[in-house]
Amino acid sequence: MPEPDLLTADEAAKLLRIGRRTFDGHVARGDIAYIAVGLGLQRVRKRFDPEDIARFRERQRRVEGPPQVMPSRRSAKKVPGVEIIDFKALLEERRAERRARRQKGSQRP
Repeated sequence: MPEPDLLTADEAAKLLRIGRRTFDGHVARGDIAYIAVGLGLQRVRKRFDPEDIARFRERQRRVEGPPQVMPSRRSAKKVPGVEIIDFKALLEERRAERRARRQKGSQRP
């Protein structure tokens, strides 16, 4: 029987006031440490130390400050020129070059 101070996944999720699936996601990512109990090889029975849960809760603590004023993205900087490529004309030019090379090769005696 597990130690009385260890929590099951349901108890730990309830303590954190989050859903079980969310809790399991944190465990899978390694955010929350667990203790494997039992000798089962197919499925590990996980128990959670309340200190690890408290540590996780402390790491999740956030403080939001006032929004930072970002400088305007509009500026007088000039954007480099844009080159427009006519791909059909480029293709026709390459085909014409190939035809010319083939005709030169076939004209040699």
